[in-house]
Amino acid sequence: MDKILSEIIASRNVLEKALQNSGVTVSQQDVHLRYTHFFNTHEGMARENLVGKTDADWLPAREAAKLTAIKQRALKGKHGVREMFKSTLVEGKNGEIFYNDIRVEPIIEDDVVVGIYTIAIDITDFQTALLKIEELNGRLLKHMEIQLEDTPKPTN
Repeated sequence: MDKILSEIIASRNVLEKALQNSGVTVSQQDVHLRYTHFFNTHEGMARENLVGKTDADWLPAREAAKLTAIKQRALKGKHGVREMFKSTLVEGKNGEIFYNDIRVEPIIEDDVVVGIYTIAIDITDFQTALLKIEELNGRLLKHMEIQLEDTPKPTN
């Protein structure tokens, strides 16, 4: 039994080291959406221990309600849910926005949902770059429209 326990602890340590500084967070919540495990917080996530807490304890009310609704879909539907989630922190820098690609999977035991697992991948840099590209494309299109308007029309 000690050998099995040692192997489990070693596997957990390997997983935690692999996740460290990766931008990937893994969490588990019960059916009341209270955290039972939370591994590897990253930018845009709470830094305190979240075990026993809900999303409302670390996110602004509107964002917590949105994230809770996503997680409840996984709880009720017995199917995974994947969405991009935009958030700020209750105690974060004013106006600082974070983006996460989240995947929520129900934990099913004996055909009963007993909680959820959530994987959150920090995609803030990617999403920020994408928004900048969209802004630049919009400016380019406006510039091209102005150029076309100013171009003399051919006369026949």
